Amino acid sequence: MARTITIPYSADQFDQWRLSKVGGQISFNKAGIPIFQFKNAAQYHQYLELNAQRQNFMKGEVK
Repeated sequence: MARTITIPYSADQFDQWRLSKVGGQISFNKAGIPIFQFKNAAQYHQYLELNAQRQNFMKGEVK
């Protein structure tokens, strides 16, 4: 079974857009703090690769 990957939650609209594009989700850790959760390393790497589109997203060119 693939290992779940978690990273700290971000309220940034672009980060949440990237999370939704790769199929990740917002979850909560045991302390009740929100986190970003990925089902596997492939989702996480896709999330990181989308960072290259940050400039275009800020200009409203990416939906």
